[in-house]
Amino acid sequence: MPSERPTLGEHIMTERILSAVDECLDWALGLDPPVAVDVDALLFLLMTHRDAGAPDPGDWTTADVHDIARTVRDWDRVPDRLRDTWLTWCDHLVDRGGLLSCESPRRLRAAIAAVDLTPGGRAADPVEPADEAALPLLNRLGVGEDGDPDPLPPILPAAPEDLAAARACPPLAEAARLAAWVGEGRPLDPALPHDALAREDTDSAADALGVAPQEVHRILRVAREAGLLRSTYTRVLPGRAARAWAAGDPGAAADAWADALLAMTGSRGMTAFLLLTDLFVCGRPRTPEQLVEVYGPGVALGRCPDGPADHVRSVLDTLVALGAVERVGTGGFRVTRLGDHFAVRQLRHSGADVRLTPPLERMEAEHVLALLERGRPVDTEDLMARWTATRDARDAARELLDASAEPRAWHRRNLVAAALADLRADLTPVLRMYVHHPVLGGWARRLRGTHTEPPTSHQVVWAVLDSYAILVESGRPLPDRDRERYAGCAEQLTRTMWLTGHPAAETVLDRLADGALGEPLAEAARRVRPVSC
Repeated sequence: MPSERPTLGEHIMTERILSAVDECLDWALGLDPPVAVDVDALLFLLMTHRDAGAPDPGDWTTADVHDIARTVRDWDRVPDRLRDTWLTWCDHLVDRGGLLSCESPRRLRAAIAAVDLTPGGRAADPVEPADEAALPLLNRLGVGEDGDPDPLPPILPAAPEDLAAARACPPLAEAARLAAWVGEGRPLDPALPHDALAREDTDSAADALGVAPQEVHRILRVAREAGLLRSTYTRVLPGRAARAWAAGDPGAAADAWADALLAMTGSRGMTAFLLLTDLFVCGRPRTPEQLVEVYGPGVALGRCPDGPADHVRSVLDTLVALGAVERVGTGGFRVTRLGDHFAVRQLRHSGADVRLTPPLERMEAEHVLALLERGRPVDTEDLMARWTATRDARDAARELLDASAEPRAWHRRNLVAAALADLRADLTPVLRMYVHHPVLGGWARRLRGTHTEPPTSHQVVWAVLDSYAILVESGRPLPDRDRERYAGCAEQLTRTMWLTGHPAAETVLDRLADGALGEPLAEAARRVRPVSC
């Protein structure tokens, strides 16, 4: 049986790995003295890293180190000099600024140096409760190990003004001030195992920021996670996001906010991630109790003397203060546009397929209607009114009518008719163009106020069938007012229904033949066609 062909993503990742190996070899040969790199060991390491789900060869954390070590311990034999090669790779990333995660280079190198790589070594670590809680959601999004992905609907992207709000987040603004104080770089304290400024610099930074010296380490961590600062083994330097932040780019500010969000929640990062991800996926308000029901009590880490719901509420309050979540109604919480930005960035980084619609002002009518049909409530709320406000009313009407002309799109036509009726604009020149359209004509006539004509024309009857199809699909009765309204023209109405070719005509005629609107229409429907068995 032939092996499966690699996907485009796997091919691109393999190309990145080969390129990364070449870069590491060039860097090692340029050292004084040069360092020999075991190419086989490096390829083994980076391929294993990729297979574990890493999105890039330079994206390493201490958790990745332990994940790779667990894989290595399951092998009968591992490449010689694997640890030395791994340490060289770490040195290369740190020296070249290629470490994409915000992991401390010191902690990363120490983890590589100490981790057990003995085949058949100690057993895997037990699954944490929060990890267990996350598995169903990760599987649904297609980034877990099991389950079939349930595709997310397209997501309405945040507007520039929503993204710009990231700069007002107090902990991030504080981190930006620290980054400005650091300037071109400061030394790290060599006496400490973690990244921290030297004592004198810590005191100076605290004075400059107006905070206590013990707060500087927390602010430094946020700045590093945001990409405003990065560290080597010995120094803290401007990060990858520093220049774009200084330029005032709203997108860069939102990216920095998203990258630092979990750090800004303190020790509640994993719970915050789970809560935000569910609020993002469902797109509607949830109470703390509902979120505990979604995940189980494992979503609340640590001791919860007052119960998991109170812990969840406390984390949600923190996310509200950071701009990721907003309070809605009585006790409800809903994701904000900034929170959406975080979730999209994190889930894409994890390999989930998250698609965005065009921005509101660039959306076509088809995008709007598709989003209204399948989108999250947070995206569809007032969407039609917001979209029509971005363009001329007659242009909007023309686009919406054209996008709802497919014969089976009766829900769309009903929605479009309601939206056009709400525009309070003179649409007569547009509607006049559609009155003879075989699918849209009846709706155009309704909107023009001429729907009181006898239901004998193809166009008028098609609109009647659209309305009835919606009721039949939902299991609701046909409108009782139509008994007398159509009794006098039952023969013509039912014959025209049969001749329209409307996809729901047979189903509606069956309902009429069963007496849904009285005997005159039932007899006429039976004469038009036999009742389905």
